[in-house]
Amino acid sequence: MSISQNTVFNNPENSTNGYDSHKGGWYKTANNTSNLALRVNYSNIGLAGEIRLNTTVMPNVFQGNNGSAWVNFNSLQGPTGPSGTDFTNAVNFNNLGSNIAFGSIVPLASVFASTFVDVSQSISNVNIRSLKGGVYDINSNLSINSIILQQNSNVITITPSPIPYGWDFDTGKNTVSYLKNSPNDNFFYSWGETSFWVVKTGVTVLKGQAVRLTKDTNSTNIVITPVTYINTTLAGVSPLLEPFNMLGIALNTASSGNFCKVCTKGITTVRFTSTNNTTDFTSQTSITAGVDGIVGKNGSIFSTTTGFPTVNYIRAGYFLETNSGPISDGSYVLFYVDPKVQSS
Repeated sequence: MSISQNTVFNNPENSTNGYDSHKGGWYKTANNTSNLALRVNYSNIGLAGEIRLNTTVMPNVFQGNNGSAWVNFNSLQGPTGPSGTDFTNAVNFNNLGSNIAFGSIVPLASVFASTFVDVSQSISNVNIRSLKGGVYDINSNLSINSIILQQNSNVITITPSPIPYGWDFDTGKNTVSYLKNSPNDNFFYSWGETSFWVVKTGVTVLKGQAVRLTKDTNSTNIVITPVTYINTTLAGVSPLLEPFNMLGIALNTASSGNFCKVCTKGITTVRFTSTNNTTDFTSQTSITAGVDGIVGKNGSIFSTTTGFPTVNYIRAGYFLETNSGPISDGSYVLFYVDPKVQSS
């Protein structure tokens, strides 16, 4: 369809007086050009598809009529699309379950107090539990924090506080059968203080045997070796002149250069000897709970009926079981380790 020349207006900027009548219609974009621009003005006919510039509001708004109402044009917002996934059904906060590894179950605390968000019910807060250290009661008038919490903008640092440990020997945990090891066990229990050491080169330490500290062969390393002596009498033994001391009881059998765990104080199982260790003592083939145990010539522990001796000796601690015997040499008995060198 062609446009008649009398329906085309000149660009007001090109008129002689610059007058703009604001009429709606087609306008030349410039003189001597066929390029046209459509201009709309205010109207209120209400035809479906009609467009207008609504000059009755400030600022002026372009509108289009849909047949029943005028609708504002909006260049920043497009038509409404289909509904997206509901946030309530799309996001869940899961507290993962306990890790199970090597047959042991490690329980985990739940960090998220809120496990879902329901914005339809105006519940939009996600609650996360805070970390807090527990309190350890030493006695009735002393408590200490079990952990120290520190934080910065990147990390939370959890530092455990040293806590004295109290062994629980309540009902069911105070029996000889519960505390004592079987001779076939590779590692003996230690209900008390322990430390790890290396065995001296060329030496073998037996589980349940008394050990002492010494210098390793051809080095300055501190290692352990069995407490043994060859004299038939202890009369000439002096703890000030000879290596006559005891660190504790070996908890596993180990040889040259291998590690050995040692109970330095507390309850464990010791190797018993009933042989005549020295002429200064009379060995027994029976034991009584609470009676001192003495380190024999082979590093095993024996019981004696000898009265207070007149020689130096190593008191390893005392027996924790009673057995009228006879107890064979090399058997194992329950013992409280508390090493002391007894001077005559």
